[in-house]
Formats: sequence, structure tokens, C-alpha cells
Amino acid sequence: MTTLWQDVRYGARMLLKNPGISLIVILALALGVGANTAIFSVVNAVLLRPLPYDEADRLVFLNETSKAMNDISISYPNFADWRDQNHVFEKIGVYNRNSYNLTGYGEAERIPTAQMSADLFAALRVSPAIGRIYANDEDKPGGAPVVVLSYGLWQRRFGGEQSIINRQLTLNGKSYTVIGVMPQGFQYPSRADMWVPVGQLSGDQNWQQRGNHPGLYGVARLKPGVTAAAAQADMTNIATNLSRQYPDQIAGNGVRVQPMLEVYISDVRGTLWVLFGAVGFVLLIACANIANLLLARAGARQKEMAIRAAMGAGRLRIARQMLTESVLLSLVGGTLGLLIARWGIQLILWISPNAIPRSREIGLDWRVLAFTIGVSFLTGILFGLVPAIQAG
Repeated sequence: MTTLWQDVRYGARMLLKNPGISLIVILALALGVGANTAIFSVVNAVLLRPLPYDEADRLVFLNETSKAMNDISISYPNFADWRDQNHVFEKIGVYNRNSYNLTGYGEAERIPTAQMSADLFAALRVSPAIGRIYANDEDKPGGAPVVVLSYGLWQRRFGGEQSIINRQLTLNGKSYTVIGVMPQGFQYPSRADMWVPVGQLSGDQNWQQRGNHPGLYGVARLKPGVTAAAAQADMTNIATNLSRQYPDQIAGNGVRVQPMLEVYISDVRGTLWVLFGAVGFVLLIACANIANLLLARAGARQKEMAIRAAMGAGRLRIARQMLTESVLLSLVGGTLGLLIARWGIQLILWISPNAIPRSREIGLDWRVLAFTIGVSFLTGILFGLVPAIQAG
């Protein structure tokens, strides 16, 4: 340990003795490591991290299919039959995206709103921060008009007042009672700031037509031990029976069951891995250039190495000293790279805030920090290995 500490102190003095070269190497590493860290933070949040729900691997996404299309929204009568006839789901719910005009509290505002069934909250296993969510008795025609707010909307428009519960809000010219506020960070579907019972709309005659697809999509929680394939088989059987029962409306229509995470990432998985590989290749090029620079510097230090050898330093001792200097450079560059990565993440989210799924989860967590430390050590060894061998 004492010898290692001596190597570190001596290496730091040598780096300060050559500030120009050290600065160039640190900046090159900071840019390379920073770019890799920024992209890895996106890969980590979108592809590697599970969805932020309890036992998220049991969540599946559902949509209807037709003879012409593999992805259409669900008719409400079909959803009602799926809910009543399936043998594979603990809970199943549907939602669609809308927006409601909020008036009566300051400036009028158009609020992104999810029309959602009560059982979808249960499927996701989320509970409100204050108040309650609406019950199944309210999620049907004739139910009391109630609304649940997002944490962000509650803070932004109502100052986080606890008295918001049971307050009346005017939405699209109709009075709704606030019954709950969801916890901070919950926004399903994405960017929704309010939730109202979708079942109250199902009394409309158009909603009772099986051929009408009002933008509804389903989310369900599998029963313990049930696989997505088994759920697909059960739902296909139900859809086939419904297609035969209502041939004039939904002949040939089916249902598709997919793991929920797969639905989130399927469109961006390939792009993110390609981008991650590209920035990794850029870092390798930077390592090669830095290695050439350090080789030139090692050539200028031949006299120093000869003196160290004459004083009894062996080849391994000299090589370890050179590697220590390289790792020091890489760690300083990696530390600066974390700052660049933070700016890079902000830039990515600013350029394409809606193109990246799960964008709210992107950030610097312990996985990203561990990745940065690992990359810094690896690059330090990689670009320092050849100069160290030559010096030894």
C-alpha cells in the first residue's frame, strides 16, 4: 500500500510537471468518457432498468388486431368481455389519452388527461399520495364525476395544498370532485396530469359498438406463474369466440399480448445500442491517439528510466509507475467526464424530449457512476499499457 501511494504521489508530480500534455489527455478523456456516460445513462434508464412498478415483469400491454392491421385500439365492449372471461390476469384495465380544459383557478389551461379504468391503478399497484383513487362503482355510466391529480399539477397549480381533496374543479365546463393526488413521479400514460374514469363514457351509444375503437389500450397484471405466451393463448381463444359471435362487427379481429417493457423499448432498442457502440468506438480512437502521445513522452523520459533502473527499480516497478500515471489521468478525465455527461443528458432531453421513452428516469445513478469508474480505469490501462511496456 505504501509503494502504491508513493507511485500515486510521484505520478501526480510528473503530470503537473508536464501540464500541457496532461491537459490535452484529460480533455480528450473527459469528452470520450462523458459521451459514453451520457449515452449509457439513456441505455440504463430505457433498456436495462425494470419499469418502476412492483413486479413489473408481470405487466403486459394489450391491443386489438384486425386482418389489415396488427395494432389497433380496443373497443370498450371487447374490453369488458376480456375482463370478465380471461383466466390469466389478476387485473386488467384500459386507458386513452385526452386533454381537458381547466378553468376557474387562475388562467385557463389545457391539461393532458388520461381517461382510465379503475382496475388499471390496481394492475400497476400504485396508491395515491393523498386521498384515494376512484372505485369501480364510479367507473361506470352514471358515476359521480371525480378526478385524480398528478403530484406535479397539484404542486404547480394548487401549491401543494392538502385542502385540494374534495375541492370542485371545472373541467370542460363540468364540475369534477378532486378525490386524490398520485405520488411524485407517477405519470401513466406518459405526460398525463389528471385521471378520470373511462367507464363513465361507456354509456354512449357509439362506445357500445364493437367496431368503434376510441383509442383505448390495455394494461394487465399476469397471475403468478402465468407467462405472456399462456396469456396470449387464453386471450386469442376469447377473441376468436367474440369474432364468431359478432361477425358483422369484428370478424377476424384478435388480440396481441406483449410484455410491457418490450412495448416501451421496441422502437428505440436498436438505435440506442448502435449509438452506444459508436461513442465507444470514438473512445477507442481517443485511447489510440493518447497512447501515441504518451509513447512520445515516454521516449523523452528514457534518461529518467535509466536512472531509476540503475537505482534498482525493476521492469515491473517501472511499468507499474507508468500505468499509475495513466490511470490517474483517466480518473481525472472521468471525473470531468461526469460533468460533461450531465450536460449531455440535458442536451439529449432538450433536443428530443418526447422521442425517448422513460425520459423522466434518465439520470446519473449508481449504475452510471460505476460504469464511469470502470470505463475510466479501463481506458487508463488501455492507453497506458503500450507506453508502460516500452518504459519497462
